[in-house]
Amino acid sequence: MIRNIIFDIGNVILNFDYQKVLNEYTSDKNKQEFIDKNIFHSPEWLGYGLIDTGYVTREQAISMVQDRTNHTNDELIYDFWTKYNNYAYVDNNVINLIKKLKQNNYKIYLLSNINPYTYEKVKESGLFEIVDGYVLSYLEHQIKPYDAIYKTLIDRYNINPNESIFIDDNARNIETGNKLGFIGKKVEQDDYDSIINCLKDLQIKGSD
Repeated sequence: MIRNIIFDIGNVILNFDYQKVLNEYTSDKNKQEFIDKNIFHSPEWLGYGLIDTGYVTREQAISMVQDRTNHTNDELIYDFWTKYNNYAYVDNNVINLIKKLKQNNYKIYLLSNINPYTYEKVKESGLFEIVDGYVLSYLEHQIKPYDAIYKTLIDRYNINPNESIFIDDNARNIETGNKLGFIGKKVEQDDYDSIINCLKDLQIKGSD
């Protein structure tokens, strides 16, 4: 029996398509390529998730990237790091879905790789007030897809993975969840219908 539904945040609840963000931020292809190479694929961002694990602040991440690129684009690096959350938005359809799921007596949890600055962006939606609990990477100094952060969620909220659906857009994160006994389901990035179809396939009340 399914009792719990666990959601990732980025690209599931918070829409953040890298290419769309780049296009909205600037039409300059050289700047887009620089950001993609030196920020998106940096150790601070995707490489080791240093900012998501809380091991570096935004200011430290900015300084690291500026140093590594020999200060060739300092203003662009600072501007993008401090503004990129302006191009992300919480999908209110998912917020309303969570409310419906709770009305059908499911417990809702969040398990997310996220930094404190994006947390503040998401907080504005009221998401954290309507769920039953959450485990966030920057607070725990743990990150998906590694086992520890999943076990933190399990232990903190006394969750039985076999009674829990785990929804994420990243295949590696789903693999870890399945290994630990969750019913892991990969959804498409920023795609509400993909979430709905997943829950309908599992006959979850409130997903119709």
